Amino acid sequence: MMKYFLFIFLFIILAVFGFGYWKFAFVYSEGDREGILMKFSKKGSAFKTYEGELLLPGISANNQQISGNYFYFSVEDPKVASILESKTGKTVRVHYIQYQKSLPWRGDNYEDKNQESGQYIVTKAE
Repeated sequence: MMKYFLFIFLFIILAVFGFGYWKFAFVYSEGDREGILMKFSKKGSAFKTYEGELLLPGISANNQQISGNYFYFSVEDPKVASILESKTGKTVRVHYIQYQKSLPWRGDNYEDKNQESGQYIVTKAE
């Protein structure tokens, strides 16, 4: 009887860790975006992270309003952040990875601002 409880307990622990990995650590998507870097800063209360805002070509219809098509992202690598700091107001191409859920030490949560939910981390900038 004790063997069954141990097996069920281990199964539940593995399921919880597997789900946590899938939601928070598994790279859901990756790609490139190009646009004008409108804003780039280092901010945060507990965790200081680099945050950026890219104006993409085209327009977006949000809440029955027409507005600019913005892409909000975070940067973990200080080398990539130093490249982007000097490119404000210029056209840049960034490579990003997307996680399904955000973690506070990776950057801000822009779930309600980006067209697709998830946390976007820029890993390379040109």
